[in-house]
Amino acid sequence: MRKFKKIIYGLLVVLSLGLIFNQQLTALLLKTINPPVTITKQKTPANYDWQKVNNVSAYDLLKARLNSNKAKFIGLVAIPKLNMSLPISNGVADLNLSLGAGTLFKNQKMGEGNYALASHFIADNSMKNLLFTPIYYKGAVGQKIYLTDLEKVYTYQTTKYQKIPATDLSVVQPVTGKKLVTLITCNYTEEAGRVIMQGELVKTREWKETPKKIQQYFSANDTRWVK
Repeated sequence: MRKFKKIIYGLLVVLSLGLIFNQQLTALLLKTINPPVTITKQKTPANYDWQKVNNVSAYDLLKARLNSNKAKFIGLVAIPKLNMSLPISNGVADLNLSLGAGTLFKNQKMGEGNYALASHFIADNSMKNLLFTPIYYKGAVGQKIYLTDLEKVYTYQTTKYQKIPATDLSVVQPVTGKKLVTLITCNYTEEAGRVIMQGELVKTREWKETPKKIQQYFSANDTRWVK
């Protein structure tokens, strides 16, 4: 009986600690669970209603990583100055934005028009390195933004970094004579609007001709090309 009580007591202690340090434990798991990313050309149905994207919790992010095999990725986005590398999916479904970045419009093409991507901002000091959160804290004009579909690498130079109202849709519209990338995330609160980081295309290379140093900017994920 005494042994049984000790077991119960131990379980209660573990449970209590789990409740107390829930956020810290979740953050630790998010840093250690980094599922591989498979890039594919396969087209699947996608949701592009990005104005109805919900806020996300640390638990939602953890759950998404445990279900990452259900996601279809089409490329990667990297910002070396922010130590950021994320997979890109078509559309803005909750799973997509909990694992990386999602395209805002159906027929977007890397290196053309205004390639717009959205992802979440996590309002927690222990998770400043997740998703597009680094953009909020450290994004700046002049930083390089890289996109790849593992066939080509597109290099953009950031020309605009600003906070905008949630109703401002002009930043994702095409601009005549320019090839842009626009990264969008929330401000610290949804009511405060959004943060955008926009760059202009300065170079396009074939993947096989891209210097290894630049290829490694995407190496935070285990990328594999699936034809």
